Amino acid sequence: MSEILVRAVKRKLNITWEDSETDARVDDIIDSVDPWLRHKLGITDADFDFSTPGTERDLFLSCCLYEWNHISRDEFEENYKRTIANVRAVHAVAHYLAEKEAATNGEAEA
Repeated sequence: MSEILVRAVKRKLNITWEDSETDARVDDIIDSVDPWLRHKLGITDADFDFSTPGTERDLFLSCCLYEWNHISRDEFEENYKRTIANVRAVHAVAHYLAEKEAATNGEAEA
């Protein structure tokens, strides 16, 4: 887990103190949100990093805030559905283009 991402999550959650229980809870939230949000956003790139600034990171941090405050993911999804759909479309196009390029390169090599 990226230390940059952990620090960003703590800033979003307004955590200004250090203790092992809080750190463990933040780690658990990050570990829980990461695969769920990847799936919702259609991120297929295993190397994708939510610590990189952008809409995906904004959604990740907001989802962590919902988790921290014990607000359901259904409510998060409802409140951010347009942004989620837009980001998912971007990743779907990128995935399609990568597959198309791989298929084209495979035909060229044959």
